Amino acid sequence: MILKLYNAQLSPYAARCRMQIYAKNLDVELLEMPGTIPPEEFAKLTPMHKVPALDADGKIIPESQIICEYLEGKFPEPPLLPAALEARVEMSLLCRLADLYVMTPMGHLFGQINPQARDECVCDQFCGDLEKGLGWLDAYLDGSAYAVGDTLTLADCALVPVLFFAERISPMFGYEDILARAPNIKAYYQAMQKDPIAARVIGELDSALNQMQGR
Repeated sequence: MILKLYNAQLSPYAARCRMQIYAKNLDVELLEMPGTIPPEEFAKLTPMHKVPALDADGKIIPESQIICEYLEGKFPEPPLLPAALEARVEMSLLCRLADLYVMTPMGHLFGQINPQARDECVCDQFCGDLEKGLGWLDAYLDGSAYAVGDTLTLADCALVPVLFFAERISPMFGYEDILARAPNIKAYYQAMQKDPIAARVIGELDSALNQMQGR
């Protein structure tokens, strides 16, 4: 089977897929966007025009969560889904909290990074939403090295990129250490940085962010 991932190194959603791919040691060609193909050609593949998108023998699968579900079903070993139903429910909840209540306000804050073009009312609203979302996520973590159980799961693939951006972007909006306000998240993220798969993805995101900022 030929697998290609339309990828953007700075996308937290593409990073989620890469983390799963690395954990399973899958042979997937990473096609960096924009640049690999013209935008109009990419639009023909996926009407949302968004990365990531997986090409699996010519079948285009969009959306990071759906891609992860597909890869998990197609390549179940090593498993990134917990065996117990209760643990799988916990994993799904953590992914949903990260996507809806942490990544969503951060997405709005990305558009406010330039202080010269910043709307302070927008920043205040979404900084508040970000704090609230991190608080909700913190309530469902216990500071362990992995989000669910004692091995890597799809919850970690979702959380690590999101928390990277929370830690790196929030100082631009006046937070010295926003994760310190959520002690379970702080302990979890510090522990995850020792995992080689997570560390690889964090390193990729860090390099891409530094490049974007001209460092």
